[in-house]
Amino acid sequence: MLVSLKEVKKYVDLSDLSPEQIADGLTFAGIEVEEVSTLASGTNLVIGHIIECEKHPDSDHLHVLKVDLGPKYGVEQIVCGAPNARKGLKVIVARVGAKLPGGEIKASVIRGVSSNGMCCSLNELGVNPKYLSESQTAGIEELPEDAEVGNEDVLGYLGLDDSILNLKVLANRPDLLSIYNVAREIGAIFSREVNIPSYEVKENFKTDLVVGSETEKCTQFAGRELRDIVIKESPKIMQEALRSMGIRSINNIVDIGNYVMLLTGQPLHMYDKDKLPAHKLIARTDLEGDFVALDEKTYQVKNGDMVISSEGKMMCLGGVMGALECAVDNNTKNIYIEAASFDGATIRRTSSRLGLSSESSQRFVKGTNHFQADEVINFASYLIKEYCDAKECSDIVHYQNEEEPNRLIVSSVTKINKRLGTDFTKEDIKGALERLYFQVKFLDEYRFESLTPKFRLDVSCDADLSEEVIRLLGFVHVKSILPNLDVKVGALSLRQSRVKAIREYLLDQGLDECLTYSLLSKKNAEKFNFLHDEEHYQILNPLTDEREVFRTHIAYSLLEVASYNVSRQAKDLALFETADMISKSSRAEHLSIVLVGNRYLRDLLSQIEYSFYDLKGLVEGVFSILGIEASRFKFERYSSSKEELHPGKSANIIFQNKPIGVFGELHPNAYKGFDFGKNKVFVLEMDLEPLLEAKVTINKMAPISKFPTVSRDLAFIIDKGVPASDIIKVIKVAGKGIVKDVNIFDVYEGSNISPNKKSVAINITLNSDHTLTDKEIIDAMDKIKFELNKKFNIELRM
Repeated sequence: MLVSLKEVKKYVDLSDLSPEQIADGLTFAGIEVEEVSTLASGTNLVIGHIIECEKHPDSDHLHVLKVDLGPKYGVEQIVCGAPNARKGLKVIVARVGAKLPGGEIKASVIRGVSSNGMCCSLNELGVNPKYLSESQTAGIEELPEDAEVGNEDVLGYLGLDDSILNLKVLANRPDLLSIYNVAREIGAIFSREVNIPSYEVKENFKTDLVVGSETEKCTQFAGRELRDIVIKESPKIMQEALRSMGIRSINNIVDIGNYVMLLTGQPLHMYDKDKLPAHKLIARTDLEGDFVALDEKTYQVKNGDMVISSEGKMMCLGGVMGALECAVDNNTKNIYIEAASFDGATIRRTSSRLGLSSESSQRFVKGTNHFQADEVINFASYLIKEYCDAKECSDIVHYQNEEEPNRLIVSSVTKINKRLGTDFTKEDIKGALERLYFQVKFLDEYRFESLTPKFRLDVSCDADLSEEVIRLLGFVHVKSILPNLDVKVGALSLRQSRVKAIREYLLDQGLDECLTYSLLSKKNAEKFNFLHDEEHYQILNPLTDEREVFRTHIAYSLLEVASYNVSRQAKDLALFETADMISKSSRAEHLSIVLVGNRYLRDLLSQIEYSFYDLKGLVEGVFSILGIEASRFKFERYSSSKEELHPGKSANIIFQNKPIGVFGELHPNAYKGFDFGKNKVFVLEMDLEPLLEAKVTINKMAPISKFPTVSRDLAFIIDKGVPASDIIKVIKVAGKGIVKDVNIFDVYEGSNISPNKKSVAINITLNSDHTLTDKEIIDAMDKIKFELNKKFNIELRM
C-alpha cells in the first residue's frame, strides 16, 4: 500500500521526523516498509515566465527562449525543444546546477546558441507518466497564470512535495489498508497525539431506499441517498492526495469514493439512483449471466459471485466493479452510496477468475471493519456536500446480520512476561496497549482486562496482546539468556512406535516408501475404496479439479505412482505408504502396498514374479512385528460388484472378527485406467487403527524342547471352498498340547478329483515335554482325522 506522509501529517505531527525514521520505526514494529520514495525530485528549481520565444537559427524544432526567473535570478537564455514553448507561458525552470532524476543540468551551447538551464515537464521531475495527460508528457508543463514568478518552492506549489511509503501489508494486519490506522500506528510508535476527525451531516429527508442481503456472504449493508449533486473536476488538494497514493483522478464523485476508501479502509460504491430499476439494493450470490461492467467489457457472472441486484438485475459485482447500466456520469443528479461488508474468499474467487483485482477487492479479501459504515458514509456525505454541491442528504438505512464480537481479553502481567521473556511492569504494559488504543483496566495487582479497538481485526487473545506489547516496546527488552527448561526423556507414544515399526519392517523387506497427495478428484476418490464408503471433506476453492476432496484411502494414489514409473521403464516396483485418512465420520491411519513386476533374489541373476502370496506374507509380517498372534486374524475370500480386484486372487483381512483390509491382484478390467503393460499388479489397503490400539502380550522366552519332534504327513480330499486357515485351526485344536506346527505343502485340483473338491497335503509337527510314544502319536493323529472328517467330511488318501 502506498502511504502519503503529506496526508498522514494531517492527523499526526511528523515535523521532526524524516521519512527514513518513520520507515525504520514501522519496520521494527513489525510493519515492513518496502520502499521510501518521493513523487518528484529536483534541486535549483524556480518558476519562470517566457518573455521571448524565437526559432533557433540552426534547427527546425528548437526554440531560443528568454525566461524571467524573478528578481533574484533575473532573465536567462534557454534553448528548448518542447513543441508547446511560447511567449507568455509560465514554466518550471531547472537552473544550472540543478539535480534531476535524469542527471545534472549544466550550462551548454546547443548548435551555436548558449543555454543556461532547462524548462521542465513533470515527467522530467520524476512524476509517473500514468498520472499525466498526453499533452503533459509531450511538452513542458504549463503553469497557471497566477503562478508566482521566482517562487523556488516549485514542488510545494505543484503538490509534489510528498514522501511515499510503500507498505507490505500482510493478511494479519488488514487495518493498515487505511491512512487513519497508519497514522494511529505512527502515533503509537513515536508517542504522538493523533487526531482523527469525525463528521456530522444534516439529514433532510427519509429515503425510500431498501437495502438487504439474501446471502450469508454479506452480513452488513448500509446506504444513503444524496440529491442534486454536480459532477465536475475534483479540487486540486484531492487530486494531489490521490496521485500520491497511486490513484488517478476521474471526477469529484469517483474521487471521493476512492479518497474515503484510502483513509478509512472501507470501499464504497456510488449508484446513479435514476438509472436503477427500483429503489432497492440486495446482495445475492445466486445470479448468473452476462454483466457489462464500468470498463464496458462483458463478464460472465457465475453462481457464487457476489452481486448487488435491483429487481433481479445485476447492478454491481460486489467488491469488484460496478455495472455500466447504473454508472455515475456527467448527467447524474441523485446517487445512492453503498458501504457493505463481503466475504473475502468470495471476492477473491471472483476477482481471480475475472482478472479484476482492484484496491477495493484487495481490502475485502484481507478483511474490513464491519461496524464502521455510519462513520464512513457520513465522511463521504460531508465531502459530497462540500465538493459536489449536494443539496439534500437522507438518513442511513441498514441491514445488519452480524453481532459485534466480544472484544474483551483477560490477561496478566505475569503471563505476558513469561511468554516474552521480559520483566515489564504493569505500567509498561498498560502504557503500550493504551498507545495502541486498547482500553486497559486492572482487576488486581497483575490481572487485567483489555478492550480491543474495533479496527484491530487481528487481535483476539492474550497472545496477541503479548505481541502488541513487545513490538511497540521493542525486542531489545527480551533478555539474552536461555530460559530454564525442564529436561524430559523424549519417547514415542505406543501408537507412534507401532507405525514406526511397520514402516521399518516394510523398508527392511525391500519396499520403497512413498508420499502422495492427500487430495483427489471426486471421481478418483471413489476408485479402489475397498474399506469405508464415507463422505469426503471438500475443498471450497480447489486450485484444480484433480485436487478437490480429501481422500479416504491410499490405494488409488499409490497405483497412480506405480503406473507413472512403469510407463517410464521402472517395471519392478514394491511401494508402500502410511497416511492419516480423514472423512466427515472418521479418522484413521491406513497402510497401502503396491507390488508390480518381479522380486529380485540375487539381483538380476535370480528373480521371481510377485504373487498374491507376497502380499499375504507382508500382511502376516505386519501382524507379527506388532506381536499379534496368528490366531487373532484370518483371511477370507473377497467379493465385490466392482471390477477392481480379481475375484479368485483377492482376500479380506479379518481381525477380531472385523474386516480391516483388502488385498489381491488387480481385476483384468481395472488395468485400463493405468499404464502397467503386461505386468501383474497386486495392491493392499489396510486400516491400521485396530492394530495400533490392539492389546498384545509381552513375548516371553521359552526354552527349546529337549525332546525330539515327530513329523507326520496327512493327505485328504476336501471341499474346494474350505479355507486352509479353518483346516489348520481344527488340527491345532484336535491335537492341543502336542501339535506344535501345521504346514500345507501341496494343494491339487484336476484329473481324478471331483470339480468341487481339492486334494490337500499337510505336514504336522508333534512335540511335548517328554519323548512321545507311538501310542500318543497314533492317538493324536486318529483324533485329528476324526475331527477333520466330522467338520469337513474329508476323504483320506493313502
